[in-house]
Amino acid sequence: MKKKLLWLLNAGVTEFVCDKPTISSKTITQPNNSNPISSQAHAMAQQAKTLDELNTLKTNFTQCPLHKTASHTLLGKGPIKPKIMCIIYTPNTESDKTGDSFAGESGALLTRMLKAINLSQNTETYCAYLSPWRAPGNRKLTDSEIAMLKPFVDKEISLIQPSLLILFGAELAKAFLGIDTLSKARHVWHNYQGIATRVSLSLDTIKTTTQRQQAWEDLQEIQQRLA
Repeated sequence: MKKKLLWLLNAGVTEFVCDKPTISSKTITQPNNSNPISSQAHAMAQQAKTLDELNTLKTNFTQCPLHKTASHTLLGKGPIKPKIMCIIYTPNTESDKTGDSFAGESGALLTRMLKAINLSQNTETYCAYLSPWRAPGNRKLTDSEIAMLKPFVDKEISLIQPSLLILFGAELAKAFLGIDTLSKARHVWHNYQGIATRVSLSLDTIKTTTQRQQAWEDLQEIQQRLA
């Protein structure tokens, strides 16, 4: 039992929602009311006329179960109409603990990557999450959770109006472009909402020399497009 508790703590679990596990994260069933809630999320997001209004609606969207287990709601950062909008999958453990968007190692890596192609994170780049809430144990989002949250990001993109869009990770390539593997999604310019879009590696997976080289290749192609 002690080893199991230590494993859960190391995985980032900070809260239990029932007294014993009932189902694994790989087989989470979709709630029967997920479609109505997704439709409700879409209707709510469309009401927003400004980014502040959208952030208020998103923060108060308690129908998403992730709202109940996360420590903080993490919102996007950056200017309106930037050169680039970056979309990250979910907040990491550090951001969830502190309430600071894009904190920790992955946040520092993002800053270095943008700086490497001469982009200011404060004036030229807007960064947002697909989910403003960290999933328990950093598990993957379910299809129903993505369907609830994506309308808010779609509206965020339309309000921000970036010149280019970068999706970090295979999960985002699937959610936004319908492409099921990272290898198919990379090295190709896509079109999302009429915006030139590129896919790169998830920031949390850029660990090895090979992965760093792949991320640098993506950045160079983005820099060439900006030029």
